[in-house]
Amino acid sequence: MVSVNRAIRTGSGIHAIRRNSFAGNQPLKPKSSGKRSLYILAALVIGICIVLVQNHEDVAGFINRPVSKVRIENQWQRVSEAEIGTLLSDFLGNGFFDFDVVGAKYELEQHPWVLQASVKRIWPDTLSLQLVEQVAIARWGESQLLNQYGELFQPGRIKELSSLPLLTGPVDSQKIVMQQYQKLNQILFPAGLRLSGLSLSKRGSWEYLLNDGMQVAAGRKDVVVKTQRFVDFYQSQPPEQSSQFLSIDLRYGNGIAVKGSETNFTGVAIR
Repeated sequence: MVSVNRAIRTGSGIHAIRRNSFAGNQPLKPKSSGKRSLYILAALVIGICIVLVQNHEDVAGFINRPVSKVRIENQWQRVSEAEIGTLLSDFLGNGFFDFDVVGAKYELEQHPWVLQASVKRIWPDTLSLQLVEQVAIARWGESQLLNQYGELFQPGRIKELSSLPLLTGPVDSQKIVMQQYQKLNQILFPAGLRLSGLSLSKRGSWEYLLNDGMQVAAGRKDVVVKTQRFVDFYQSQPPEQSSQFLSIDLRYGNGIAVKGSETNFTGVAIR
C-alpha cells in the first residue's frame, strides 16, 4: 500500500494536507463488504430454520430412526442369537434417541450365561452388542454352577456339564469353597491329580475326591499344608502302587493314613 501526502496550496500558503491511500494502485475495499457477508449468512440460517420448521416431522424421523439392526462384536459359546433377539424384542424398533440402553443391558444380563453386557448405539439405526459369558468352573449342588469368582448361576441343561467337579458346602459358603478349590488345584494338578469334588461340612471339615475315585479327608486346619505333604508322598510311590489308593486320611499331625485295594496295603506313612 502506498500513501501519498498531497499539499493543497492557496494564495496565502499551505492550507491543508490530504492523505490518499492506494493498494496496488487500487482503492481499498469499502468496509461494508464484511457486513454484506454477515447479512447473507444470516439469511441462509433463517432460510434453513424455516425449512426445518415446515418439515420438522420428516427431519425428526430421519434423525431419530428406529433401531433395527444389531451388530455382534464378539463370539459366544453358550448364548444363541435367537435368545438375544427375544431379550431385545421389546427394545428394537424404538427411535435412536429413545432407545433404552440401560434397560437393554439389564435385560441381557438376566440371561444365566451372560456375566456382563455392553450395549452401544451407532447412528442411525444400529445397536453394538458385546457379551462376556459366564465360565463354569464347577457344579454347586444339583442345580447350580460356580464361576471363577465363586458366584452362583443357574442355567438350564446342567446335566450336560456333569464332568465338572462337584463342590458343596453350607449356605453362602460358595466363595470360600471356590477359593479352597483353586488353592488345592494348584498343588494337585502338577502331580497328575484332578479334583473331582470338594466338600465343606457345617463343622468346617474339608473332604475332596481325586480322579473320580480317591477319597481324601483333610480335616479343618492346615488343609493346604497337609495336601502338599500328601502330594510329596504320592509322587514318591511307584505308579503301580499309588494308582491303587482308595482313601487318604490327612488328619494326622505327623503322617498320612493310606488305604489301598484289597490286594494292597493299609497303613500310615510317617513324615
